[in-house]
Formats: sequence, C-alpha cells, structure tokens
Amino acid sequence: MQKVVRKVLRAVADYDPDYYDMYADPNEAFFAQLYLARIRSHADAADIRPPAKVLEAGCQAGRLAVPLAKIGFEVTGVDTSGFALRRAREHAKQAGVAATFVQGKVQDVLSDHPDWRFDAVVCAEVLYLCSDYREILRTLVGAVRHGGLLCVSHRPKFYYLLEALRRYDLRSALEVQQRSEGPFRDTAYYNWQTEDELRRLYESLGLTWQALYPIDRFAWLGGLNPAQMTSEQRDQLRELELASTEATSMARYVLVIAAR
Repeated sequence: MQKVVRKVLRAVADYDPDYYDMYADPNEAFFAQLYLARIRSHADAADIRPPAKVLEAGCQAGRLAVPLAKIGFEVTGVDTSGFALRRAREHAKQAGVAATFVQGKVQDVLSDHPDWRFDAVVCAEVLYLCSDYREILRTLVGAVRHGGLLCVSHRPKFYYLLEALRRYDLRSALEVQQRSEGPFRDTAYYNWQTEDELRRLYESLGLTWQALYPIDRFAWLGGLNPAQMTSEQRDQLRELELASTEATSMARYVLVIAAR
C-alpha cells in the first residue's frame, strides 16, 4: 500500500517524502565536489574541456550532471527513475543550465543510440548495487571515444569490513574477506573490490589505468557531518580529502579514472 501511495504522490504531486535527493542534500553536495575536482583534473590533462560531451550513467537527481553542465560541458544524464529525472530537470532549470536527461537502463539507452560517443563517461555510486556490474562497465566503455575517460566509483572491500566490525559482526567481516559480492549482513546484494582487483578489471576491458582516489575518507572514518561545519571547516576538510593519497581504499567509495 505504501508503494502505491508513493507512486501516486510522485505521479500526481511530484512529491515523495522518502526520496533521497542527492543534489539537494548538503552532505552529498560536498562529496560531489570531491568527484568533480578529480574528474576535472584528469579531463584537463586529457584536453577534455567544455563543451566536450559527458555522459552520467545513473545520474539520479543530477548531483554531478548539473554541476558538470554549469562548468560548460554538454551533459547527458541517464537514470531508470522518471521521478529522479524530473528532479534533475528542475535542478538544471534552477541552475540556469541545459542538460539532456533520458529515462531507462543505461545498457538499453546506449543500445538504442549506438552512434553515441562521449569524451567522458561518469558513473558514481551505482555499480556496487548491480550484480551485472561487469557487463554495465563493458557497455560504458563502448560509449567512450578513443582518447576519452571513464570515471566510475566503487565500494572498497575495506568499507564493508569496517562497517561489519563497528557492529561487532565478525561473521560478516569474515564473509567480506572471503568473497567480493553477495548479501552483506544478510541484507541486499552488494559488490566490493580491492585496488588490485579493480585494476585487473579495468585493464581487462582494454583501458589504461590512470588513478584510484578515495571519496569520503575522513568524514566517514571520523564520523564527521560536513553540513554541520562552518564554511571554513568544510574548506579545510575538502583540502584534507583532496590531498589524501595514502591507503586509498580506506574510504566510503573509491573513484577509478581510466582512459580508452
């Protein structure tokens, strides 16, 4: 019944009190800045500059797509949720930028547009939920022009190990150590990788590995809430996060950047 009510509210009133709008959330906006800084640095080095074409797969409400469009990139965002895309279009409108948003599974959308090629393809905080993440990655690689970049975030194995240990759940910690995907703490499906596993995966797809960056290390490890910080403190935290190069897998996410 609750699902039916939510669907009606989304369709009729464009409202869902339980929807997590990552664009509007101040903490997620902070972490988006970490993604954007890393992506822009590598894009500049590859001479990928506005108005280059960028695809965001699993764009949700436009957390990365809208800022990328504000920079001047020609952005296409794809998501399965029509409600999320309505939010994304509204955020783009309020930001005064143009972006294209397409509803559907990214595999289907790209199959329907086999001629689409992008200078950079971005996929953040999506694939760790997908059991077919290897196949999705292959599809995304095919959408990157030669010389372009693929920028994808994954969940590191360390994240699930520490989350299990924080709950004194040693059984789940052992399971995480012994495998790389499946249910975590008897809940939904997830997948996780070490840096070496990710490097082998991307190289098997014919890509040139460029870098692996932690996304949300110190806030996660320290239990910090950027939204509750002063502007100066957020600037300092951002500087800490972007300067961090050691033990890159000790973070909530890791961002892989590879070139085709």
